[in-house]
Amino acid sequence: MVGIKDVAAQAGVSISTVSYALSGKRRISPEVRQYILRTARELGYFPHGGPLVSSGKRTGFLAVSDPIRPTTTERTYAGFLMSVVKSARERGYDTIVLSESGEQAQTRLEQVTDAGLVDGVILLDVDMNDSRVSRAEISSVPYVAVGVPHDTTHLACVDLDFDRACDAAVDRLSQLGHRDCIFFGSAPDEYRRRSNFIMRSLGSLQHYARKCGMTLKGYAPPADSSDAGSWAIGSIDSLLEKAFAAQPDATAIIVQSDLTFVEALIGRLSLMGKHVPHDVSVLSLTTLGDADRLSTPIDELPLQPERTCSRAIDMMMDILAGHGVPMGTVERMEIPYLDRGSVTQARRNPSK
Repeated sequence: MVGIKDVAAQAGVSISTVSYALSGKRRISPEVRQYILRTARELGYFPHGGPLVSSGKRTGFLAVSDPIRPTTTERTYAGFLMSVVKSARERGYDTIVLSESGEQAQTRLEQVTDAGLVDGVILLDVDMNDSRVSRAEISSVPYVAVGVPHDTTHLACVDLDFDRACDAAVDRLSQLGHRDCIFFGSAPDEYRRRSNFIMRSLGSLQHYARKCGMTLKGYAPPADSSDAGSWAIGSIDSLLEKAFAAQPDATAIIVQSDLTFVEALIGRLSLMGKHVPHDVSVLSLTTLGDADRLSTPIDELPLQPERTCSRAIDMMMDILAGHGVPMGTVERMEIPYLDRGSVTQARRNPSK
C-alpha cells in the first residue's frame, strides 16, 4: 500500500511537510499544499480518517453533496439522499449533508474536508461538467460519485447503464413495429446544466433510434410548467397538440419526467381518444420503479437509487480500507425493464 513516505518521495519534500499539508496543523504555502495533495491523489494515497494523519482515527462521517436546485423535486431528492444515508448508517457512518450548488458547493466541500470533519465525499445529482469534480483532484479524502461526469480521473463512479437500457428499449419498440415515437423530456434547465443521467439517456435514445430507422422527436415542457412536481394541465395539452401535429402517426411515447407528469399525461391522452396501450404505447424512463401505482401501470426503466447509492457507499468503504478501488473506476449497473403491459404492438394505420 502507498504510504506517506511514498508521497514525500514523489513530491520531493519531507515527510513532515506532507503531514502538515494533509493535517493543516502548520501553515505552508497554498501552492505547495495543492501540489502535495495532487501528488497524494495521483498515487492513490488517502490518510485513514481523512486529514487526521497524526491520530490515524476515522471521523465516522461522510459528506454527501446533494445540491438543491430550482428544478429539484422532493420525491427524487429524498429517494437518493435517503438511500445514501441509510447505506452509510448500515456501515457505521453518519452523514453531513451539503445542499449548496455551484461555487458554494465547492466552498462547503473545502470547509468540511480541510477541517478534517469527514473521511470521504459522496457526490449526488452529478452534471456532465460538474464543478465539484475539480475539488477531488486536491482533496485529502476520497470522492465517490453516483453518476459519471466527463472527467473521472480523480474519483470513483457508479451509475446505471443508460446506454444499454436505452438500446434494449428502442429495440423492443422497433420489434413491435413502432416507427414514429414521441419523447417528452425533462425541464429545460436540466438540459442546460447537462444533468448526467438526463443527457446520457437522451443521447442513447437518439443514437439507437437512428440506428433502428425510428423517428424520435423530443419535446420539453415550458420552463414554468412545473412547480415541485405539480403539472399544469394546459401545458401538457399544449405539448400533446404540438407533438401529434408534427407526428400524427406516432404510436409510442417515451417519458423522462416525474410520476405526476406521467399520470396527467395518461389522463390527457384518454381525453384525446388515445388509450394506453391500445392506441399508443407509453414507456417511462428514469422514474423510481413505482409506475405500477398509476391509474394505468406503465412500463419502466427505473433509476432505483437504493442500488447505485448502496454500491457507492461500498466503494467508499473499500477505498478507506485500502482494498484497491483505483481512482478513475467507473461501474455501470444494469437497468431492469419493468414490463407492465403499456408497450404493445403498434397499430397498422395509426392516422386513421
